[in-house]
Amino acid sequence: MFRRVALGAACVAAIFVPPVSAGPADLPTGFTDDQIAAGLSEPVGLALIPDPAGVIPRVLFVEQRTARIGLVVGYAQSTVGTVPGVEAGGAERGLLGIAVDPAWPARPYIYIHATDHRSGNHVVISRFTLTGDLSGTVSGQLTLDLVSRHDLLDNLPDDADNHNGGTVRFGPDQRLYVSLGDDAEGCPAQDVAVPVGKILRLDTSRLPAGPGGPGPYALLIPPGNPFPAHADSEARLVWTLGLRNPFRFHVDPANGALFVADVGQDVWEELDRFSAGGQNGGWPWREGPDPLATCSGSPPASVAPIAFFDHSEGFAIMSGVVYRRPATGARRFPSSYEGNAFYSDYYAGFVRRLTGSGSSWSPAPPVPGQPNATDWATGFDQVSDVLPMRDGSLWYCRQSGEIRRISFLGPTDVEPPVAHAPGITFAPARPTPSPGAVTLSWSQSAPGTVRLVVFDAAGRVRRVLEDGSTLEAGPHSRDWDGLDHSGARAPAGLYFAQVTVDGQSQRTRIMLLR
Repeated sequence: MFRRVALGAACVAAIFVPPVSAGPADLPTGFTDDQIAAGLSEPVGLALIPDPAGVIPRVLFVEQRTARIGLVVGYAQSTVGTVPGVEAGGAERGLLGIAVDPAWPARPYIYIHATDHRSGNHVVISRFTLTGDLSGTVSGQLTLDLVSRHDLLDNLPDDADNHNGGTVRFGPDQRLYVSLGDDAEGCPAQDVAVPVGKILRLDTSRLPAGPGGPGPYALLIPPGNPFPAHADSEARLVWTLGLRNPFRFHVDPANGALFVADVGQDVWEELDRFSAGGQNGGWPWREGPDPLATCSGSPPASVAPIAFFDHSEGFAIMSGVVYRRPATGARRFPSSYEGNAFYSDYYAGFVRRLTGSGSSWSPAPPVPGQPNATDWATGFDQVSDVLPMRDGSLWYCRQSGEIRRISFLGPTDVEPPVAHAPGITFAPARPTPSPGAVTLSWSQSAPGTVRLVVFDAAGRVRRVLEDGSTLEAGPHSRDWDGLDHSGARAPAGLYFAQVTVDGQSQRTRIMLLR
C-alpha cells in the first residue's frame, strides 16, 4: 500500500514500520470520535453487511498479516474465519480488502483481495460463502466456509513486494471494482492488456455457486466495459488505467464515480475522480500536476487530479468517502456535508475535505473547531479504510489495532427553541430526579413522524431514542437508560428530552443523580 523510494535507511524504516499513534483525534465542533473495537492485529479493510434497516449493523474487517476475517456486532467482535494461502511477508502483502455481495443474504458471498502463495506470488480475487445467521435476526454470528472458495482471478502479478492495490468494492451498478497497483513496473500501467496499474470492473452475478475457478473471463466481463473489442480478454476487464498504487478507492453511491487515492513516488500524492470507463490516471507519464516519465508512444489524455499534496506534507494518500447523507440517522453530518469528498494521509494523519462536482473540486471552507485552515481533522494516522454507515456516521480502521467511529452529535443537532404544540402532550419524566433510567411519555393527537432526543444543558445531543419512526395517534412511551450514544453513563446533571411530531415539538426536564 505504500511506496518504495530511495530515501535512505532511516526514512525507509519510517515507511515500512507502523508508526506510533499521534494521539487523540482533533475534530471540528460537534463531531465525536469513539472506539468500536480494539486489540485487533493490523486491521486493514472494512465491509458492511447489507442487513435490513433497523437491525444492529454488522461490519466485517480483515487483518493484513493474520489473514483473519472478523465481525463486529454492536461493540462485540468475533472471528469469522482465516483465509488460507495468504502471503503476508513484506510490507505490502497480505489480506488487503473485502466486499460483501450486494444481493446478501440471497447470495451469502464475500470477495477478498489478497496476495497468495499457492502457485507462486500472485494477487488473487476470491469469493467465499458465509454460513450462520445470514439475516442477522438471532445471534448475528457468521462462519467462513473454507471449502466454498471460488477464485475469480488468480494470476495477477505480484513480482515486487509493493504496489498491489488492495480494494474490492461494489458500485451502485452491482459490479465489483478491483484496484491493482503497477507492481513497481511503471509503464505497463499504460498497457491495457497488462493487469497492473488498473481498476477492473467485474460481473460476479453469472459465476456458478460453490467452489472452483478461475472460469472463463467471459463470465466476468460485464456490458459497458470500455474495451469490449480488445483481442486480450484481460483487457476487456479493465475499467480505468494509468495508476501507480490505488491502494484505496471509494465509490460515490449516487452516481458510481470512483474516487481513487493514488500513492505517489517522487513528489506528489493525488486524489483522482473517474466518472466513466476508459479514463486514464496518467501514471507514469504524470505524477500529481507534473510530467514525470517517458514510455513508448505519446502521452495519453489523462484525468487531472481533484486534489494533490507534496511529500513535505505526507507520503501515502488514502481515499475517504464521498459523503452521502442518509434521510435519517442519529449520527449523520450536517446537510452542508452532502456530496463532500474526504481524503487523508496514512502517516501524517490529517483529514481533508473537498466540495464540488464533476471535475471541479476545491477545499471546503473551514468550519468551527477545525484544527487549522487546511485540515478538517488531525490525529488519524494509520487509517487504512473508511466505511459509511446507515446512521450517517463513518467507521474507520487503523492498523494500530482499532475500529473507530466519527459521528456528528453537535449543538446544531438540537431543534430550535420550541413553540407551543397543541397536538402533543409531554408528561414529566418518571422518576425525577432519577439515579439512572427514566420513562418518557407523550401523547400525540394525530399520526406522525416522530423524533425523540435527549440533550444536555449545553445543547449537545446525548441520545436519540426515536429517529423518524411513524407512530399512530395516542399515548406512547420510551425508556432512557441513562447512557449516552457511546454506551457510557451520562454524568449527573440537568438534561432535556424533546419529542417532535411532524415538525411540532415539546420538551420535558430530566434530572440525573449519580
